[in-house]
Amino acid sequence: MVSNPELRGDDQELQQLLEDEQLGAALRRSYVPHWLHLGWISSTAGAAVKGIPIPQSFKNSEEKIFQLKDGGTVSLDWWQQQRSDRPVVLVLPGMANSSRSIYIRYTMARLDEAGFQAVAMNYRAVEHLEITSPHLGCADTWKDLPEVLDVIEEACPKQPIFAMGFSMGGTILTKYLGEQGEHCRIRAAVAVSCPLAYPAHQAELEKRKVLSFLMAQPLKLWLFKKRAQIAKLWPHCEMSQVMSSGSLLTVAGYFLEHQGYHTVSDYFLQNDPEPVLHKITCPTLILGAKDDPLMMPVPRPTIARNKRLLLVETEDGGHMGWAGKGALGPQIFGASWADGLAARFLTFHAKRPLAATISVPPPDTSLASAMDVPRSRL
Repeated sequence: MVSNPELRGDDQELQQLLEDEQLGAALRRSYVPHWLHLGWISSTAGAAVKGIPIPQSFKNSEEKIFQLKDGGTVSLDWWQQQRSDRPVVLVLPGMANSSRSIYIRYTMARLDEAGFQAVAMNYRAVEHLEITSPHLGCADTWKDLPEVLDVIEEACPKQPIFAMGFSMGGTILTKYLGEQGEHCRIRAAVAVSCPLAYPAHQAELEKRKVLSFLMAQPLKLWLFKKRAQIAKLWPHCEMSQVMSSGSLLTVAGYFLEHQGYHTVSDYFLQNDPEPVLHKITCPTLILGAKDDPLMMPVPRPTIARNKRLLLVETEDGGHMGWAGKGALGPQIFGASWADGLAARFLTFHAKRPLAATISVPPPDTSLASAMDVPRSRL
């Protein structure tokens, strides 16, 4: 099904984006699914395949591991090699994914092609990183970003920092942007296929039992690989119970209590981006597909209250399952539709004067209404 993306944002800001030759063309371009597209399931399945990590020997990057102040271990994986002469884009992977995931490699290569220095963050305990504190990488990683940005600023002084987050990584990014408000150190951002109404997202997962079961499998695989380290930190955790769990929320429940959450609901509530979306001051592109169950429900009225947010939705695409442009038509593998649009959006703001980027203050939410913000549809 060929369709034009639906654009929701401030008319004045949107008009400036559309007037840019490359970005405007990308925003107007119809999205064409790949030839295997049979709805959101096939698209999402393709995305799941691209979440598989590549062998370390094939890495085209330079990884640097470091410890956070609380003892937790994370890393920054710099595309090709660390360099300080380009604007930086911090890439935040989805749940149980890392800089080795195939789709992250494609994204980093696309950003490099656009003239950025791409660097992906590996959360606590993912892939090869050891568990060095009683905390696993999850949606509250937004609390780690200030220290991560310190490292990036030290490595690339005077270079502007942009960011792009996928799925849970997008939730982490938008939560950080809202919590930091005008003190945010990100020049512009892109959030891809991310749940933004977190408690409502929890309720959606509870209703979709088959989907929750499927989502639990990569998480269980990740935890099983870390079972020896987990046994030392949490000796009372029965790994057999974790492995037999039938839903994502049940698996998460075994570990969230060790990370300061009384219940799973407490976790979703404390890391919910929606209450702070109105505080985001940097231009932020939110990309989603209307048939993506993992992004539901989309808080469109809340997004519309902030003129710095631009919501772009396609009819199809599933969860991060957009096709990319290939010589023989839309293709599953390679840089996706989202990668191309994100690169152009960030390029536009990298060239834009800083004063123009930060000139619009956050709105007064006590008076704001979704009906007050103009909307455009192409």
